[in-house]
Amino acid sequence: MNDPRYGYQRINVIKAIVVDADGKVLLIQEPETNEWMPGHWGLPGGRPYEKESLLDALNRKVREEVGINVKARGLFKIEELLIHERTVMMYIAVCEIEPEVKPKEGIIYKWVDKSEVEKIDYADFTEFYNKGLLLDYFDNKDKIVPFNFVETRNYYIFSGNSEYQRWYLSGTKKPEP
Repeated sequence: MNDPRYGYQRINVIKAIVVDADGKVLLIQEPETNEWMPGHWGLPGGRPYEKESLLDALNRKVREEVGINVKARGLFKIEELLIHERTVMMYIAVCEIEPEVKPKEGIIYKWVDKSEVEKIDYADFTEFYNKGLLLDYFDNKDKIVPFNFVETRNYYIFSGNSEYQRWYLSGTKKPEP
């Protein structure tokens, strides 16, 4: 479709609210060398690779950025960010961490509760909406949708399926004789 109204970029992002046994949330600080919000506090996460599900991306990003494995409890919220020439669908997952697990060396992190989030200035967060998101989480932490609500349909694995191929070809335009 060549309609310019659909010419914007669409981006999926998964972010993790990592919760410890005391109910505190993990914030990580962006390195001073980072091009986006150096020195600011945020949530681990990022964009999925091609052919990677949201859950797989969540686990990969938390391992890469924090060096820990987490257990996804579910989705807390989906934020739709309308930004010049793109729309970002920000999936916010809640994850548990084992009590004795510590983030990897070399990252700066802190565990915060609601009162500590209230004291953090908006300008200290990596994303403008993070403060409101975290305060909303602390007020509604029981309102989590199980992660199996998101059903991944991986069409890449269907490519060898004859029924899939027949279905796919049934929707393509046939060359005119």
